[in-house]
Amino acid sequence: MKKRLTSFINAYREYKLAKSKSKAYRALRNVIVIAVAGYLLLLSFPQVLFANEVSHGNFKVYSREPFDQNIYQVLDDVNSKLAASPINDPSVKPKIFLTSSHRMYACLSLYVGGNSFGKGFAMLPTSNIFINKSDVTKDLVYRRAAEHGQRSLSGVLAHETTHLLIKKKFGYWRNLMIPVWKKEGYSEYVAGGSTLPYETGVKMWKANPGDGTGYQYFKYYMIVKYLLEHEKVSVEELFNRDFEMESLAETVLKTL
Repeated sequence: MKKRLTSFINAYREYKLAKSKSKAYRALRNVIVIAVAGYLLLLSFPQVLFANEVSHGNFKVYSREPFDQNIYQVLDDVNSKLAASPINDPSVKPKIFLTSSHRMYACLSLYVGGNSFGKGFAMLPTSNIFINKSDVTKDLVYRRAAEHGQRSLSGVLAHETTHLLIKKKFGYWRNLMIPVWKKEGYSEYVAGGSTLPYETGVKMWKANPGDGTGYQYFKYYMIVKYLLEHEKVSVEELFNRDFEMESLAETVLKTL
């Protein structure tokens, strides 16, 4: 057995050595590394793809098309939502990229098919927010979905900016460790609602409480709303205290 293991290890080492000496392998490896590095660079500095830019308050907005004047009202609405949050921080200056199409959004967000409304990258040290196809005049964002395919632009911007505020408040590494339900639930809370209408979300949750597919963010939102408004938990406590998620979800569901 020991001889077989030694033979296998030696064979694997010879294979790795031969592969590392292969010109084709090295060329392919270099192409992959360059492609990944180039894509990360594009995600960090996507301004080159956007011809129009406007600044308002703490926001910089980039668009591939000329701006509608309602963009200022949309950003004012976002600021009003954020102002109600105790972790709001004017030093956080989001850069918003209105992609104008599902295809462009899918390329920049890693969401195949463009089935989300907005996206930021917690792993990247940037304040970039990518927004799916939108209509600034109507304050709407659209995604490719059979149902519930639109949401207010101001709500999506408030949601995504709240993610940046959480990262600023608790730090890069701590932010990565915070449970998803807290981050998404609180971001929905600041946004003032979820993708699903209340009645629809409750119906889906009660019909299938063990599987959050299709209503997960609504569930997170209602749990955070319950803790902040019913249990009077502070935002600091929400993020710093440990909660038993399953029992908490059962408690919240009974109140709906």
